[in-house]
Amino acid sequence: MYLRHCRFLKKYHPYRRLKKDFNGYQEHGICPAHLSGVEIYEKIKNVNVTFGKMKKKQTMSEIWKKRSIFFYLPYWCKLDVRHCLDVMHVEKNVCNSLIGTLLNIKGKTKDGVNARLDLIEMNMREELAPREVGKPTYLPAACYTLSKKEKTSFCECLKGVKVPQDY
Repeated sequence: MYLRHCRFLKKYHPYRRLKKDFNGYQEHGICPAHLSGVEIYEKIKNVNVTFGKMKKKQTMSEIWKKRSIFFYLPYWCKLDVRHCLDVMHVEKNVCNSLIGTLLNIKGKTKDGVNARLDLIEMNMREELAPREVGKPTYLPAACYTLSKKEKTSFCECLKGVKVPQDY
């Protein structure tokens, strides 16, 4: 059963007249006014985040439970479409993590001792478990581990990017 969702349709849309398929009533209401980012920020700027189960039932005036961390970005409340993520930054971060892991860049790779220990804890890929050989901890090569020749080939494929000597 759908309650009041037809109000978002155009005024004379045929679905607005359907009773049986929805909640038994024709929809004559109009959709609520669109709130700008600044208006939403004004409503949520004093919201205190409470983690865990709520002890009392919420009233209709308490519809905001938490404030998105994206509102700390200076431009976020000025965006017309706030439910979309900042694709440019997400793409950059994913690309940096992927290349850092493939090229095994120190400080940038996501494949470290802690990640391998997490695999052990989840009972996955025991062959990738870190091994202590004397003082240093050795990480066995994974299927995505590139050799020096493969790293050089990968970087040359990226339009003339030269591989630093420490690879």
